[in-house]
Amino acid sequence: MLKIGEKIKELRKSQDVTQEKLADYLNISYQAVSKWENGLALPDLSLLPALSNFFGVTSDYLLGIEADENEEKISEYYEKAMDCSHTGDMEKGIEIIREALKTYPNNSKLLSVLIGFLFGSFCVNGKKELLEEIVAKAELVLQDSTNEEERIDVLEKLAYSYNHLEMQDKAIETANRLPDTVVNRQLVLSNIIMPMNKRKEKKQECVFYNFEVMINNILWLGGISLGRKEFSKAIDIYSRATILINNIGNEGFFLLKSAGAHNGLAMAYSSIGEVDKAYENIDKVIECYVGFEDALKSGKYSYKTPMLDMLIFSRDNLHANSTVTEFEDWYAKMGHDYENYFEAVINDKRFPVLRERVEKILSDIKKDKF
Repeated sequence: MLKIGEKIKELRKSQDVTQEKLADYLNISYQAVSKWENGLALPDLSLLPALSNFFGVTSDYLLGIEADENEEKISEYYEKAMDCSHTGDMEKGIEIIREALKTYPNNSKLLSVLIGFLFGSFCVNGKKELLEEIVAKAELVLQDSTNEEERIDVLEKLAYSYNHLEMQDKAIETANRLPDTVVNRQLVLSNIIMPMNKRKEKKQECVFYNFEVMINNILWLGGISLGRKEFSKAIDIYSRATILINNIGNEGFFLLKSAGAHNGLAMAYSSIGEVDKAYENIDKVIECYVGFEDALKSGKYSYKTPMLDMLIFSRDNLHANSTVTEFEDWYAKMGHDYENYFEAVINDKRFPVLRERVEKILSDIKKDKF
């Protein structure tokens, strides 16, 4: 009868896995794996579930421990983590997935979810060590996963992570591994699915996602103009953005984009000393965020615009799966990240009243949530 170290060696070689690769997944040194296989040491008991799931065997095969129902357990972890995504608790989501990976270290679904949470957390706190972990985990997924959706999502996060790490050559190389196509599942389904109402719904989803990409790029161009102090260009870009959003439907998820456009206008007008116009757009920003929170509070909001009227907006549908602390973040950034742009607004006599108004609204929103 093979000893556990011999079993590990046999499984590893039969699956063409190196000692280094196994060690990377288990977050241990390859020397430890070598010692197991040579009978010089035994794996820690806490690693046995991870080892059995890595090789796709029962723990009974390794040590006589009955195996869990893997897929069911993985789905439980996944659902718990995604609940955290809906509430915006990134750290809790990361904690749940890390716990799951102790048992299922090479499960690409769990690893790709972890990568998403880590990148979201980086976007909030800017900790570069999170990017380094994304790079390490992403390479593991890309080595083994054959799931196209997982690979595309991971490649996207990896490209952005390399870029934030100022490794542009690696970022470009990774981005070039993404598919270059305008054909996607939603588009094809929108052209073939029946009955016609379902086809219409899919076509509206295409409009939704394509418009989101376009408006994000337009807002980004406005931000570049702000950064270059080309304020008249920024005003032109952001004004066009508000027109586009109003034409598609200034409601549901797109209220966040509208808030972004009016915030850009407020910063540009403040920067050129047109404080009244800046305050007018700040009022619009607040109106958009309040409307967004009201839509979330309704549970399920049905879009009114004829171009999206078959779609539902909720915490679980169409990009609403964040707590959307954007309102609070915007207010915080006004006095920090955006301070130079909002100097004229902050120095205006109306600012204390504005601050009191925003803080009361935020307080009321938090009371409603909790």
